Amino acid sequence: MINIFTRLTLISAVLVSTQAFAWNNDMTLQNTKQLTLDAQSLTALKVEAGSGFLNIVGSDTTAITVKAEIYQYEAHDNYCLNLANKGTTAQLTANNCNSNSNNDQQTRIDLTVALPKTFSLDITDGSGAILIENTAATKIHDGSGAINVDTIKGNLIIEDGSGGITVNNVSGTVDIHDGSGSIDLTNTLSDVKVHDGSGNINIENVDGDVSVTDGSGGIYVDTAASFTLVADGSGRVKIKNVQKQTL
Repeated sequence: MINIFTRLTLISAVLVSTQAFAWNNDMTLQNTKQLTLDAQSLTALKVEAGSGFLNIVGSDTTAITVKAEIYQYEAHDNYCLNLANKGTTAQLTANNCNSNSNNDQQTRIDLTVALPKTFSLDITDGSGAILIENTAATKIHDGSGAINVDTIKGNLIIEDGSGGITVNNVSGTVDIHDGSGSIDLTNTLSDVKVHDGSGNINIENVDGDVSVTDGSGGIYVDTAASFTLVADGSGRVKIKNVQKQTL
């Protein structure tokens, strides 16, 4: 049987390998580190990451395990990588310690994380793809890079600069503020709010109300309790299977 950590590694390799080559593709893998923290007295994980992909999957584990792959132009130790507990919250830090360090001292850290599925997440990320699966309430503040979220038991908040966003299976409310990039959202059990600068928006199978503020790009909504178009700059709007509409 493939264990959870092997499974996470395989998921990461398949889903983000293309993007990984796009970031600093002349950096090479210099080191791989494993971090572990007993999670039985914890309820949440806070992540502060710089550049690199971030893959977090919840399961029935009682520990937080992190695989960190360190990419650099030349090997050095001028970066921050730490996993520690602060009260009931675990804190994972993975970035360049000194933002003013020269280009030769830059580091990209690709993170693969396994944790209890009951944990809530608070993520601040610089750049790189983010993949989140099977966690509790989740908040993501991201600079750039694709975001893929699947199966959240709780509310989901995403504040994103650029990059496509894909969301599926959320039991709580969804609130997305996006600068640019497409948004695809399906199967949510509560209300959805989207504030988007540019890019197509596709929303399907929402049990609650949907409201959209959009700068440019097409909007497609299929099946929701209601739909409100707060503001729209340009782009086609198509609505299906929604009884109450405010345009």
